[in-house]
Amino acid sequence: MLSLRNLSKRFANGGETLPLFEGLDLTLTPGETCLLLGQSGCGKSTLLNLIAGLIAPDEGEIWLGETRLDTLPADERARLRGRHFGIVYQDFNLLPTLTVAENLALPLQINNLPQDDGRLDALLARLGMSHKRHAWPEQLSGGQRQRVALARALIHQPRWLLADEPTGSLDEHNAEQVMALMMSAVRDTGAGLLLVSHNPGYGDLADRVLRLEGGQLVELKGRRHG
Repeated sequence: MLSLRNLSKRFANGGETLPLFEGLDLTLTPGETCLLLGQSGCGKSTLLNLIAGLIAPDEGEIWLGETRLDTLPADERARLRGRHFGIVYQDFNLLPTLTVAENLALPLQINNLPQDDGRLDALLARLGMSHKRHAWPEQLSGGQRQRVALARALIHQPRWLLADEPTGSLDEHNAEQVMALMMSAVRDTGAGLLLVSHNPGYGDLADRVLRLEGGQLVELKGRRHG
């Protein structure tokens, strides 16, 4: 279970402090896929960064199962983030000095997990990237880079996948392919997914759809809507 309780975050603007969101509550269950919509600047990416422990809330609590994340030291948050979360960004964030296979293996090394060549090969095959195993990121198209980024986020079998506008840099064809692969992968692994996007059409693929507006979450599809 992933729970946000009475979460608040503020930002400084021209000498005054303004709320991004106040008293926000959210509970996600393992295996659940959730789409988070909202206008630019409403705090969607900030919310993902709070969940991942990259930044701290001003008030409130963030729980991963029985562990409260927001009160942990930074190094412990980083350890739990690396083990239990996979993160996919719009701009791929692949390391240019590593090959595709080396980029994928990085989370295993960081988390002191055994190298799993079988899983690595299976992920590449599933994403149609086996022939690019030894390629450098600069040799890949945008769609191919995002597939590698998705595989890297899943290689260590995280409990939760956090995806921040993962198709925002892609054309329509590649966006559809990446979305289909991502939804298929999280279903098969049982990972929970929190997907930030501007595209409400992705709601058809998700169990729940939320909109962040006015500092609060509005549920558009899911538990309250059958």
